[in-house]
Amino acid sequence: MRGKYEMKLKKTYFCSSDAGIMKQKVSYTVLFVLSVMLLAFPAVQQYAKLFDFKPLNGVTEKVEQPQLNFKNWMNGTFQKQEEQYLSENIGFRELLVRCYNQMSWSLFRKAQNKSIYVGKERWLFDEAMVRNHDHQLVYDYGEHNEEVVRRMRASAIMLYQLQKVLKEQGVSFFVCLPPCKDKVCEEYLLEKKRKYNRPSGVQAMEFFTPLFDSLGINYLNLANYYMQIKDTVSYPLYLKSSFHWSIQSACYAADTLVRYMEALSGHNMYNLSFSVPYLAKTRNPDADLEGVMNLMWPIETDENYYVDVMVDNDTTAMKPKWLVVGDSYYWEWQYSLPLDQMFDTHHFWYYNNTVFDDPLHSNVKEVDLLRELLSTDVVMLLYSANNLYDLNRNFLTNALCAFYFDEGIVENKVEKIKEDIRNTPEWYGSIEQNAIANGLDVEQSIEDNARYLLMSQPGLYFDEFNGAAVPECRNSRIDKVLMEINNPERDRIRRQMLENEEWLNSIREKAALSNITIDEAINKDIDWVLRE
Repeated sequence: MRGKYEMKLKKTYFCSSDAGIMKQKVSYTVLFVLSVMLLAFPAVQQYAKLFDFKPLNGVTEKVEQPQLNFKNWMNGTFQKQEEQYLSENIGFRELLVRCYNQMSWSLFRKAQNKSIYVGKERWLFDEAMVRNHDHQLVYDYGEHNEEVVRRMRASAIMLYQLQKVLKEQGVSFFVCLPPCKDKVCEEYLLEKKRKYNRPSGVQAMEFFTPLFDSLGINYLNLANYYMQIKDTVSYPLYLKSSFHWSIQSACYAADTLVRYMEALSGHNMYNLSFSVPYLAKTRNPDADLEGVMNLMWPIETDENYYVDVMVDNDTTAMKPKWLVVGDSYYWEWQYSLPLDQMFDTHHFWYYNNTVFDDPLHSNVKEVDLLRELLSTDVVMLLYSANNLYDLNRNFLTNALCAFYFDEGIVENKVEKIKEDIRNTPEWYGSIEQNAIANGLDVEQSIEDNARYLLMSQPGLYFDEFNGAAVPECRNSRIDKVLMEINNPERDRIRRQMLENEEWLNSIREKAALSNITIDEAINKDIDWVLRE
């Protein structure tokens, strides 16, 4: 009896044991399959794009997948480049980044984007803006405070000269200083003292304004105006999660801008009127700092107050040609103002680089600068406090060179610098090494370095840039360009070209085939039409 019981017990035990082992194997198998899928799924998403995710906001550089070869494998560069490529292109990256950022913000009120500073009551500031507030941003523009001061003073002298030269041609020129969030909303900066390793340096806004006054440089100080009205207006000058001024306040500031331009140029321009403020879904670029935080959900309400801008009917008003060279503070006006009704043309040169609102050009390098300036009624430089340290950005130097010298004189200086580079082994070697490392043509790098040096330190190569006095030398092309600009028939044909996309494409093809600028191709076509 006992033997039968023991045998039955053993049989039951072994059956239970076998079932347990089977369940355990199934569990391990399921876990293994899930683990493989979890590891493989991002790779599948990377290449198959099974799901569409909203791209991450912010400025990113496209990372190309490296090509494997013996050399880059042995020196380790392939592994580093491949790791960087995978980290930027792995599947579900957008979702994972947003989840992580949201957790960090919701639990710890911390922004993972290092360029964002979180102040009191969750007010957001640009990190560079805060460093500028603390007199530290100057070191982003030079190793020594005195070096940056010297360059800023030179920029102010060039501003003065260009203002005088443009006035000779009936062109108004001024600097617009937009407001600063760190000043207008200073009460929302944390009171905790921020630590830095360097002494306090110069602050560009504080440096330039008295210098502009002493030199007689035209400027519209909206930064000071906003400080005066911050406690008296009923609308927000800045939003909690924005970098730039609020769209509503920028629209009202445009009225001040128009009145200043009228007083400066002596022209009667179209005045602006505004609707009653209304609540609407937040528009770009309001809440732009929140955007680059890349969160799952909005920080605050997704609505803000806006106004519609209208142009008053005035039969005596004129529409000037307007050129703006500056930074992103212009976008609020671009998005919200009826610029086509206010201006005949309104070209925007973003950081004196990319060209907007110009059907002919996409980059400043394509533009005939002398012709552009002579055909413009009002030129405005618009740089916020963070960017004032490099107010020139080669625009002032290029513009003055275009007015002072024939093209051959400038090109001869460039060739001389290129020769100096080639004859200086250490200088040439540094440029060559950098070009090869970045996959650039060595000769083109020498050309770029020579032009950069000439434009950034023109006083080393032209006596005309040493001192505030405006030199008497002028480009011999000025009279010819003015004659072409002021010819009504040429202007009529040019306008027809700009309105005819097929004609424009034909001109672009001719310019590319003949290796000339678009402006030169246009003038050749105009000459041909007039002859016919």
